[in-house]
Amino acid sequence: MARNYIGFASSQHDSAIAIVNAAGEVVFAEANERSLKNKRAWNVPPDAMARIGPLVETYCDPDSDLVASLSWSGRGLRWSPWIHRLVRWKERFQRAFSPPEERAAHHYSNQNIRQSMYKAPQGVPDMMLNLEYRLREADGFFSSRRQLHRGGWEHHLCHAATACYTTADTDAISVVIDGMGEGVSVSCYALQGGEIVPLSRKPFLNMASIGLFYGAVCWACGFDPLLGEEWKVMGLASLGQMDPALYEWMRPMVQVRGTELRQSRDHARRLNRLLELRKTWSSPEEAADLAHTGQAIFVELVGELLTGIHQRWGGERLLLGGGCALNSSCNGVLLERTPYRSLHVPMAPGDDGNAIGAALLAWKSDHPRQRPPVCRSPYLGSELSGEAIARVCRLGGLEAEVLSSQDRLVEQVASLLAEGCLVGWVQGRAEFGPRALGNRSILADPRDPAVKDRINQRVKFREEFRPFAPSVLHERGADYFENYQFSPYMERTLRFARTEEVPGVVHRDGTGRLQSVTADLNPRFHALIEAFERKTGVPMLLNTSLNVMGRPIVHDVEDAVALFFTSGLDALVLDDHLFVKRIS
Repeated sequence: MARNYIGFASSQHDSAIAIVNAAGEVVFAEANERSLKNKRAWNVPPDAMARIGPLVETYCDPDSDLVASLSWSGRGLRWSPWIHRLVRWKERFQRAFSPPEERAAHHYSNQNIRQSMYKAPQGVPDMMLNLEYRLREADGFFSSRRQLHRGGWEHHLCHAATACYTTADTDAISVVIDGMGEGVSVSCYALQGGEIVPLSRKPFLNMASIGLFYGAVCWACGFDPLLGEEWKVMGLASLGQMDPALYEWMRPMVQVRGTELRQSRDHARRLNRLLELRKTWSSPEEAADLAHTGQAIFVELVGELLTGIHQRWGGERLLLGGGCALNSSCNGVLLERTPYRSLHVPMAPGDDGNAIGAALLAWKSDHPRQRPPVCRSPYLGSELSGEAIARVCRLGGLEAEVLSSQDRLVEQVASLLAEGCLVGWVQGRAEFGPRALGNRSILADPRDPAVKDRINQRVKFREEFRPFAPSVLHERGADYFENYQFSPYMERTLRFARTEEVPGVVHRDGTGRLQSVTADLNPRFHALIEAFERKTGVPMLLNTSLNVMGRPIVHDVEDAVALFFTSGLDALVLDDHLFVKRIS
């Protein structure tokens, strides 16, 4: 019987589901936060009850056996309760004997250990109860037609598989850098002829972590790393300057030793002082120098680590995974600061992307002499409901212009954008990953220097220092960016060569986190930017996620319409339906 493969990102945050068919093709991938409307979906079972049944019915072959895999190994799950007991004992000991100036740091570090090890319920068999229930339910609770095979894969190996199987490269070095995954924050693999070969050993609970260091900087700046607000640190960093005193204090906290990381001996004391800075700011902008200094140290650490890895294992092509690969400001300078000549970061390098890695590792286990087809498209999520669009038009009293011709649609929307309208643009299948890549986006004219404030104040309702991304036609990218690199997933920040034409998407430091738009990956979005260029001479649009601060990107028609009417959007496009607000 044919097999389909379901991968579950089973970390305590950013749980996600991916489905791979019998041919090894990724046919669906989506983070649970979208459908649950719960940012980062903390502590949500990966096989969310209301979600998993319809997905299996829609994307899996009828009557096929299912192989369901977690992004956490059985070994890691077995160790987890023992780690919890160890940490509780350690906390009691530190409360009794640690000096006062270290206690906050010890508590922060212990919480990080507990969060990184938390996988509930504790055990592989119990983590797929919802999937098993839905399969049994479909058969009326009699003998199931399908066999369900359970398993788990090591966390960092899932990160590596997501990176390795979303590129056409057959030989490369795959490096995973994150906060913590099964007791380690850095892992190295070689992609050799399409096979993933581990290079680095796995130490037991080495708490030295570039990701945790950046999380501490995020906290000290006044933000919340548990809510994924490291993005804010990157945006704030462009407003600040290097603080030599802060640099001298923070830089030794994490040290690179060849291909491994170490903490300074006085790490607790230094961390405690860093965390105390949070109390000193009356507004986030006052922490700009801290953000800038912390970002600079992050880049130095990643650059040193990757250089050490290259010195040991060589290679020209770098595949980067793990949560730290979401730091686009760092990614944009890695080819300048390391010996690697090319860089690939997948569309979802964080924990949600591990759903793809887990599913593909299971497929590869059943097909050891084959490599799965390259998964390049990020448009793997849910589609809009045509019935819901029709219901909104019929019962919501909304007038929509239906533009079934793509040429008419993009020409009309491009005219609205050129006139200064803020447009919600919802097309086809949702992007997989945390960034809006042109199917669930707010679009605007990048020529307007005031457009950033308009969107932050009228639509996103967020801090004024938060920047927006430029989506540029790939064939014109070299005209606008120095040392242009193909960046289809907004995964790197580059320096603008021409800023005067597009001030609305230029960071304070003259950079932009770009998206390279191609006709093969997203033909309609590419056609829209082409139409905008014909009207304005600029082959670029401002692109940001269609959401408000603290909420996930919109998931369905109702989400999009609610945002349209409760924000300053001027127009909304749902597939081929165009809604424009009429101001009387």
